[in-house]
Amino acid sequence: MKTAWIAGAVAWTLAGSASASPLSEALARHSAADVAALRAQLPGDAAVRCTLGTVYALRDELPRAMVYLDECTDAELPADIAMGVVRATRDVKKRLRASELAQLSIVTDPPGMIVELDALAGEKLTAPTTVWVKAGPHRVRAGTEIQNTITVEAYSRATIYLVATPRKEAVTTDGRVDFTEDNATEQTVAPPPDIKRPSLVQGKYAGDAGPRVGPELEDPLAWRGSSGPRPWFGLRLGAGMYDDGAASSSWRPSVALAARFKLAPRSFLAARVDWSRRGGSADAAVDSIGASVGAGYTALVTRSLAVAVIGQLRGDLRFVDTRNMMAVSRAGAAVAAGLEVAFAATPLTAGLRFEQGLTELVPGARDRALLVEVGVDWR
Repeated sequence: MKTAWIAGAVAWTLAGSASASPLSEALARHSAADVAALRAQLPGDAAVRCTLGTVYALRDELPRAMVYLDECTDAELPADIAMGVVRATRDVKKRLRASELAQLSIVTDPPGMIVELDALAGEKLTAPTTVWVKAGPHRVRAGTEIQNTITVEAYSRATIYLVATPRKEAVTTDGRVDFTEDNATEQTVAPPPDIKRPSLVQGKYAGDAGPRVGPELEDPLAWRGSSGPRPWFGLRLGAGMYDDGAASSSWRPSVALAARFKLAPRSFLAARVDWSRRGGSADAAVDSIGASVGAGYTALVTRSLAVAVIGQLRGDLRFVDTRNMMAVSRAGAAVAAGLEVAFAATPLTAGLRFEQGLTELVPGARDRALLVEVGVDWR
């Protein structure tokens, strides 16, 4: 859908041009032959590089597209390709952020080294640079002797370092040893000069970490947080039909805080704390605070949304002693099942949730609810 939209924008731009240039024609076709022709002109000027990046975007090769589109937003481009390049740049950035790819920064010492990696075969990149790659192991090399490997997870950010070790030039001699000194005829009678020796307390123990050169050595006793994706937190506002069989059914509000913690590429631990007002008329309503824990699975992922199913156990506390002259159980347990839809490139989520009580709310009646929720997520 996105590719068709970009292609339509490019075609519309070309239609308004009196005479299409070779670059605009390459955008219109975006064929493998156009890729080869543009690559033959590299490094080329900004127009060539940005056109190549847009062609890659139209061909759904997003990591390669970003290599060439990274600096195209502010570039001065011919009018017949400028609009297509700008739209492709925005679309590729949005789609990469919503994808399962990882962001890998490549840093070299000294800077400016030409590096290559297996994930983008054929691309010669000037470090420091940042690329998008799939989850898994990756090897980065500079020349034939300098290389390093790293393993990244989906949705994560990582940095890999390559350090060039300077070679010592061999000293050649003619085989003779000269014991004479350049200043043998000059003699000075004086105490030896003071020698300023560096402090034995260096680095971070002296309060100065100094410049970073190469990868840091790991402290085996230091605590290290997870390098994987951050937890997913959300706020849910909902309304639902509550029914327990002992009072009339009614629509009531609910508020919840939800969290997800990734277990596998599509599986996650799901937790939730909520407040709701349940069942009956105003004088028979029951305020409840509950906590739920369980697991979820992302069953469907597209460029615009992700659909997850969630199952949980719920425990709650009820803040009332009696209702309609019947004793209310102050604590209860329930099972819950939910369906949530997260919309890519926005923080919005919509969901449907069903809860069934396992214990009695009042003698002979168990609580159940069907909720419709909307929410805002920090993910």
